[in-house]
Amino acid sequence: MRVRIDQPESRFPSPWELYSLIVLIGAAIYIPASYFISWFPPLHSPLRYSGIACPLCGGTRAVTALVTGQVVLALKYNPLAVAVFLAFLFAMFNFFVLVVPFRKRIVFVLTTWQITLLWVLVGLAFAANWAYVLWAGMYDQPLPNPF
Repeated sequence: MRVRIDQPESRFPSPWELYSLIVLIGAAIYIPASYFISWFPPLHSPLRYSGIACPLCGGTRAVTALVTGQVVLALKYNPLAVAVFLAFLFAMFNFFVLVVPFRKRIVFVLTTWQITLLWVLVGLAFAANWAYVLWAGMYDQPLPNPF
């Protein structure tokens, strides 16, 4: 794997950066609002409909705990959600600090074998995280109010 700085054709965000931006803005609105607005609608997860925890069950609580400074609790709720959140933050850093002002972007150059290995590792991470979520049982534990 090589890391290089690339110059994109436009300052418009890439699909990954745009998706990260939308998710982070949504989290920035939903998480604080859910503490202060009593009528805020709850998120409906696959757990509610199927009764089975999904690999990212507890992800919203994990990110909320992380944002409020409870790192250990965030890792207990869902370690993979914390890693995904950090990847989103990296994409936003890449966009707002490099692409917008300088028209530069950090690019990871991977061979076909490395891409295949990456997808296998992502699949294994999801499977291991799903096993952890089911084993730990944190998906049905409420998040304590930090305020």
